Amino acid sequence: MISNKHVFRDSSGRLDPIGVVIIKLNRKKADGTPDFGNINTFVQVGLENLFDHPDPKIDLTCLDVSDIIHADAFHKHLHEDLLKPINYDKVAAGKDVIFIGYPNDRYDLANNLPLIRKGSIASMPNVDFNGRGQVVIDAQVFPGSSGSPVFVDWDNKYALLGVVSQTMIRDSKLEILPANMPQLGVQEVIGLGIVIKQKHVRELIDHTTNEIKKRVSPNS
Repeated sequence: MISNKHVFRDSSGRLDPIGVVIIKLNRKKADGTPDFGNINTFVQVGLENLFDHPDPKIDLTCLDVSDIIHADAFHKHLHEDLLKPINYDKVAAGKDVIFIGYPNDRYDLANNLPLIRKGSIASMPNVDFNGRGQVVIDAQVFPGSSGSPVFVDWDNKYALLGVVSQTMIRDSKLEILPANMPQLGVQEVIGLGIVIKQKHVRELIDHTTNEIKKRVSPNS
């Protein structure tokens, strides 16, 4: 499960010493389809299975929740096709994107479903915004949107553009803050969000896979 490093840390960047993670998934019907609203809750104590992106400047982390695969819970993972590198020559600023998440902790409580929202690419996608592996989207990225996957349609197929990390707000000056910062007035959100590019998600997946292999077979 991929999200942002700051989701699991306090304001000083330190990990929660207890590290309790609660995951709520819909159960599966006999035919394998989701049983909306019939929730199976998983409680994971401890963050020893948390794998940060090796670059400390990249706000991505991966939590190993493999045990859920064998439980009575409906889930899907990103298919490899969605993680193929994007040809940015075919993606221009202004291109529509969709992203999935829980803005300001809003979602379908009865059916246990997130919200699917729409925006567009606001910076030049073929360059790294502010010299980092990021792109800006023009969308109402409210607090609580951290870790939201962002998808773009290019060459008649969707691919992962990246993962929401930050939202831009207006206070006495323009600032960039983590997208899960609490108690931000809605009127301060200016409708721009920072997305960590797909290439860093791929790096994190490869890094996590290698680290898990080392734990299973330390001498390999």
